Amino acid sequence: MAGSAMAAPFDPSLLNAAGTAEAPNPITLAPGQSVVLSFRGTGILEEAVDTDLPYTSTVAVKAGSPAEAKTTDITVGFVHPNFHPTASSYTDVGVITLTNNGPAGASYLVTIKAGSETSIEFGAASRTVNSQIPEFPTVALPVAAILGLVFIFGRKKEGL
Repeated sequence: MAGSAMAAPFDPSLLNAAGTAEAPNPITLAPGQSVVLSFRGTGILEEAVDTDLPYTSTVAVKAGSPAEAKTTDITVGFVHPNFHPTASSYTDVGVITLTNNGPAGASYLVTIKAGSETSIEFGAASRTVNSQIPEFPTVALPVAAILGLVFIFGRKKEGL
């Protein structure tokens, strides 16, 4: 009983929003920032062409992330629920949106799947998503402004 259910999964990959190049790995997003990706499958079995392969995703917090990092920090949205290949090689353009709501310095492994592990076809592609640490000027400018205000108000009190 080694029929098509035992077939090798198709080869999936994550591409940029336009579907023209591989998505970077890792993907670095500032907290609150999003990125749009495309899902590509190659080597899709003939039996799976013109079928619906449901999209699913998983998020895991990687070691070394801040303690407050949670799997719910990364949201994965799909424009539609299924990967529906029309040929043995097919790209679903701009279908995935990843949004980072995690703390700075956190790192996550995001896996996008199409199909179920018990179906004819199943494929999964993943990327590391890093939550960007703020640049020095982003942190230094507000600190300098507060110190400047403290200095100005301290000088006004001395003059009274």
